[in-house]
Amino acid sequence: MNKPMASRGISALILLAFAGQALADITPPPFLATNGSRAFTFSATEAPKEFQLAASNEDAPGAYPAISTDFTGRVLVHGINSSGGGTFYQLRGNPSNLWLDPIASTQSAYHSFTYVGERMFGVKNFQGSLDEIVELNPYTFAEVGSFGIFDLGIGGLAYVPNLNEFVVSDTRTNSFYGIAYDGGGDRGSVRLIGHAGMRWGANGLEYHDGVVYGTAIRGEDMQLVFGSVDLDTGHFTVERVLGEAERGAVGFGFVPAPGSVALLGLGGMLAARRRR
Repeated sequence: MNKPMASRGISALILLAFAGQALADITPPPFLATNGSRAFTFSATEAPKEFQLAASNEDAPGAYPAISTDFTGRVLVHGINSSGGGTFYQLRGNPSNLWLDPIASTQSAYHSFTYVGERMFGVKNFQGSLDEIVELNPYTFAEVGSFGIFDLGIGGLAYVPNLNEFVVSDTRTNSFYGIAYDGGGDRGSVRLIGHAGMRWGANGLEYHDGVVYGTAIRGEDMQLVFGSVDLDTGHFTVERVLGEAERGAVGFGFVPAPGSVALLGLGGMLAARRRR
């Protein structure tokens, strides 16, 4: 091969690498949705695959309402125990073979949790119709403070950086609300984003690249649906029906997480390295 041809070949490879990186940044990673002890993995282009989410401890929960990724790239899942407390697990394996390893037990059960940088926040019932957002130690998962108590039935919780808000789903009004983060010290102001355009039961939310995605039990037909939230109007656009829903908890997250190497092979690690 002469030098001009080699140069053109190298240029083409560079362009392909940039194109691949751009697609990786735009396309969301594979999804994980839970409904009770059932789980579904799927992507923007692949149909959902259903399986039982197994935990490697004897007192495994029957419901997993919360999924998110910590700042180290670990995919974490929270399960509710029969005692009313909960357990945090790390998700292990790959999208075709996933299981849970217990990390820590908690006195409270959390509906959802999310991260703002290295800070961790979870949602639990305070009393009656009131829910509380609390800050958790991201290493021990102990509660270290209260962000605020809200007259909302919070199903999903996701931090949206460009809004500097927690976006939450209220199961009582079927609406989305924004809660100002304001440094995460005290209770932020609450604003109505808008009605979802559907009735729902349990649900979960997660943020990626400007979009809040989620799954929910659709009240009209008891289907477990996946979609995205219009952050201007609150409308929830259903993009896929995952299957018949079971009454109980619903969680939602990414597998693997954006930029994570925790569940990836060599190709994923190289892609993650390119994005840094």
